[in-house]
Amino acid sequence: MAARRLILFCGMGADGRLMRPLRLPGIQVLTPDHIEPTKGEPLAAYAARVADRHGIGSTDVVGGASFGGMLAAEIAKQRPVAGLVLLGTCVRPYRLQWSYKLLYALRHLIPDFALRLRGWEPLVRWRFEPATPEALALLTSMNAACPASHIREFGRMAVEWEGAAEQECPTLSVHGRLDRVIPLKCGEPGVVLEDAGHAFTLTHAEQTSAAVGAFLRAAI
Repeated sequence: MAARRLILFCGMGADGRLMRPLRLPGIQVLTPDHIEPTKGEPLAAYAARVADRHGIGSTDVVGGASFGGMLAAEIAKQRPVAGLVLLGTCVRPYRLQWSYKLLYALRHLIPDFALRLRGWEPLVRWRFEPATPEALALLTSMNAACPASHIREFGRMAVEWEGAAEQECPTLSVHGRLDRVIPLKCGEPGVVLEDAGHAFTLTHAEQTSAAVGAFLRAAI
C-alpha cells in the first residue's frame, strides 16, 4: 500500500476519541485534536496551518467527520494527497440547512453559554440518535469540553467556506441515512449506512472500518 498514513480529523465539538473505535489493521491511523483557530481565519488558511503542523504530503490519506471532513477536503484541494475520506460531511456549503445560515447571521447575538448547550445531554441525544448510551456519554463529554470560541470559529469557517466539491485524488464518502446534523441530502455519499446517524464512527465502527479499509485497498 502506497499510503503512509491515514489522518482523520474530528468534527467541531469533538476530539480524536471520535475516530478511535475504527479498526484498520496495517494502517497508521492518526486522530489529531483540532489546533487553536485564529479569530476570523478562513478555513483555507486554517487548513494550510493544520497540514503544515502534521506534515501532510502526497503519500498521506486525509479524512474526517463533519467539520473535520470539510477540513480534510480543503487540505486535499490545496496539496497533493493519496486519497480523501469523507464521513458524514458536506463539501458544497450551499447545501447546508437553513438553520446553520440563520445561526451564522445571528452569531454576534449568541452568548457563549448558549453555545455550551451543545453539551446538554438531551440535545446531544436528539442530534446524534440513534446511538448507544456509551456513544451518547462520550459525545456529551466531548461537546461539553469544547471551548465556545472553537464552536464560533469552526461554525463560521464552515458557512463562509467556498467548498471543495471537485477533487483530483480518489475519494470515499460515507453517510448515515438518519443523520440530523448534516442530512444525507447535503452530502454526496458513495456508501450509505442505513440505520446510522451522525456519529457513525462510534455507533457503526465495524461498518465504517470495512468501507474505509476497502477504499484504501482498492484506490490507494
